[in-house]
Amino acid sequence: MAGDPTRPTVGGRIPVKLHRRVCLVQTEDAILAEELLARKKLAQEVVGRLTDRVLLVRPGRVDAVIQELQKMGHTPQVVGTKTLK
Repeated sequence: MAGDPTRPTVGGRIPVKLHRRVCLVQTEDAILAEELLARKKLAQEVVGRLTDRVLLVRPGRVDAVIQELQKMGHTPQVVGTKTLK
């Protein structure tokens, strides 16, 4: 659609901000993400929601998030980190 602000024009640019060393929780579906946010201990560790299935975790709180997910009975898969003990 012409003039659609969500679609770049040919040769247009989309501003992107890249961050390193961030922790994300990606869930299977949006309902599970809502369930995680409903848990007070987990919600306080989440800075924001990037999509309906992706949560951004507060810096330095990855261990706390993993522990809380395990307490809930989940088995989180940790990818791309060397700092976890």
